[in-house]
Amino acid sequence: MATPGYIRPNRPRDKDPLGPLEDGQTAIIIGGGPAGSSCAITLKMMGRQLGRDINVIIYEGRKFDDDCIKRVGVLAPPLTQTLEEIIGVPFPCQEVERKVVGYYLHSGDAKIRLHMAGKLSFVGHNVAIDRYLLSKAKELGVRVIPGRIESIKFHPDCVTVESSLKGAKGLKGDVLVGAFGLDAETAYLMENVTPYKSPRAMFSVVTRIPADPEYMKKYEDYLHVFLPTTLEDIEFGVVTPKLTHFFVNVAGPAVTRDSLERFLSLPEVRETLPANISEESDVIVSRPLPIPLEPAQNSFGDRYVTVGDTSGLLRAYKGNGINSACLTGHKAAEVMLRVGISLHALREYHNSFSHIVRDLPYGRAVRQMTVFAEKYGMMPEALRAAAKDRALLDVLIDFLSGTKTYREIVSDAGITKLSVKFLKGLTIST
Repeated sequence: MATPGYIRPNRPRDKDPLGPLEDGQTAIIIGGGPAGSSCAITLKMMGRQLGRDINVIIYEGRKFDDDCIKRVGVLAPPLTQTLEEIIGVPFPCQEVERKVVGYYLHSGDAKIRLHMAGKLSFVGHNVAIDRYLLSKAKELGVRVIPGRIESIKFHPDCVTVESSLKGAKGLKGDVLVGAFGLDAETAYLMENVTPYKSPRAMFSVVTRIPADPEYMKKYEDYLHVFLPTTLEDIEFGVVTPKLTHFFVNVAGPAVTRDSLERFLSLPEVRETLPANISEESDVIVSRPLPIPLEPAQNSFGDRYVTVGDTSGLLRAYKGNGINSACLTGHKAAEVMLRVGISLHALREYHNSFSHIVRDLPYGRAVRQMTVFAEKYGMMPEALRAAAKDRALLDVLIDFLSGTKTYREIVSDAGITKLSVKFLKGLTIST
């Protein structure tokens, strides 16, 4: 069924108007996070390599300042390679606040240390990569409009975007790139004029807790991941140390500020934080932030494509969201330059992430088993069993690090063998 307002263009036989972007054509990108900026950078840099100057406009309504809480800011290992070898910009070492050498995994009174064996992650300001990539896009001549859009319209030969901002009304482009995360207002605009449907999501609430810098210097370079057995609305929580503060986040289908406060009151969580953590007004708590659980429906079509969280093309229930955002932004730009901006052409972009879609059933199964084990108090014994068996320990490391797909982890470990090991360890522990 056709979507009201979405017009599939007529295509002259002598020239396909939805072919590769040509010199002087315009791409409008809604959102200046890692996905949108990576797309913009690639359009400019690769376009010039192909002898084309693509006009790129980014609408970004947020200010990526110190009070902006968008994510925790963990920069996983693939990001360095993605930025330098694929996107073509240096990794911003100046934005790194500390390294991460591993994790402590907690559940109830059980705790296990998982060392990443040299696979370092880094922690930066939660929007450091956003600021950095947007600045690189500006250096390349991308026009950044600091505001939100109010309407989107598709026409036979173009797409127009309306905004109340002076000098930014009725801007016309040849293709629209949705890089607005899971922003509900913008998703509503897209859903009204295209067949796009926003991904199903869970939510995270994040807080920043100030701490004495001297205390932070002595703190181990480990993230603390919690699988609570007594809080049914929280699937997991994470305590992340930075230079002068901690970031604490909880995630679940319907988490709230109250969920976060109950999480912070758990004895095992209190043990990882300083005894005198501030309860003053300078403790900033985010609104619930959506995390996609699956790919969006109809995430691309004639003259439009979505990237990053907007597309839902990221590894299920894992980290590396920034890396996935950069990769999707880059690939979308590459396809628009080399193949075209039609539904048929952009299918190549979507198909390049088919491994993510294939991994979803495995990710769902792992999530369901984890929630079940938390609910029935089995997770502490699972950690104790893993502490005695290297194979189980390696599986936990792979699950947390995000270096393998769930399908690869299950295949490499052998699900039957792994289940027997777990049950055997569980019996011995009890």
